[in-house]
Amino acid sequence: MIEHGTIVAVRGGNVDVVLRSSDACQGCSACGAAFESGELLLRDVVDHKGTTLGDEVEVLIPDSLRLKAALAVFAVPLACLVLGYLAGFLLGRRAGIEPDVAGAILGVLAATVALAGTRLAEKAVMRGGRFSPSVRAIISRDSDG
Repeated sequence: MIEHGTIVAVRGGNVDVVLRSSDACQGCSACGAAFESGELLLRDVVDHKGTTLGDEVEVLIPDSLRLKAALAVFAVPLACLVLGYLAGFLLGRRAGIEPDVAGAILGVLAATVALAGTRLAEKAVMRGGRFSPSVRAIISRDSDG
């Protein structure tokens, strides 16, 4: 997915970009903080083009990032919740504890651990740069900068 935006901060090889909200990203908060004006702040975009403050740019957001993020944030914790509930239910029966209560507790704990693991994995994946958004092209340079 390619989005257009304006550079608002430059830090070494990374930049922050304000993107104009498009139909593809309506309702998604993956990019960062949403503004009332329909713009999104995308932080730590990889910049190999040498952009400067105020430049209009094209940002490439890898399509595989959306699918993998959805799986990591929704499918994995949900699977852990169900498996944790089932394990707690079965263990609760054997231990003489109310099976539904044991299942609920173990299910919630498993989903919480999965979410924490997803957060740690996100940091490692983004450090690799393969799935990081990047500046694809400079559309126009800021005439003031």
